[in-house]
Amino acid sequence: MLRKKRYFVLYPEYFDKNLTRKQGRKIPKNKAVADCNLSKIAYACKYLELDYEIEKDKKYTKNWWSSEGRVVVNPEGIASKTELIRRIANVSRKLKKVEKSGDAKKSKSK
Repeated sequence: MLRKKRYFVLYPEYFDKNLTRKQGRKIPKNKAVADCNLSKIAYACKYLELDYEIEKDKKYTKNWWSSEGRVVVNPEGIASKTELIRRIANVSRKLKKVEKSGDAKKSKSK
């Protein structure tokens, strides 16, 4: 666990396009990802060169029955949690585009 005075906690539900704002989504639907999971958030943190840790045993309180865990991020150089969520969402959307183009290449080669 990151032992810092200040850290941000990110749940996959913050970025899930299938959830409503009331269910925990924190970003606009057009910037959300359809199937967000811990690995996508971790990839985005790694891409942004942030210090992070995955905690699989934790649950999101609004979705405790099916929550898969959370990512704890040390926010050095980031002003607010909202800014961090927006940056992670942008990287996650790019990751989705990369996955789609990778699938297209596979289907063309067959």
